[in-house]
Amino acid sequence: MLRKIWLIVGLVAVLSFGVVGAASADTVSGRGWLKALGYGVAKLDMTGDVNITGHGAGVITIQGAKTIRVEGKGIRSENSDGVVVLRGVKGRVFIRGKNMTVKMAGGKIDFIARGSGAAFLSGHGSYKTRHYQGIWTEDGVELPLGK
Repeated sequence: MLRKIWLIVGLVAVLSFGVVGAASADTVSGRGWLKALGYGVAKLDMTGDVNITGHGAGVITIQGAKTIRVEGKGIRSENSDGVVVLRGVKGRVFIRGKNMTVKMAGGKIDFIARGSGAAFLSGHGSYKTRHYQGIWTEDGVELPLGK
């Protein structure tokens, strides 16, 4: 219970630093790092680096990245609009870019992101930043990178 109270206090403090309206949630942006592990959907709108550990299930879509390096097995394709799609990656994925969007969906999601931007996590899992940690549920949680 105390953990939930601290999470709420932390989120209220972060929200007081600047909020941009979204359709059904608040979008908060920040700078730092975010580590997450779980199942469902993770979407990062950011500038910086993302290191993903792929466990062989799920899909990763990447738009606007300068560097995408895959170490391991999986299927890589590129859409006509330049979006890179990685399916069933078992291994590591390193992504770097400015103003990029990285979306992970499906099986086990395991990543650390460093830089500036915002993240949306929906499903079941846990996350940690420099100053707080918490869980993500099907309702989803939006949070900054590292505030």
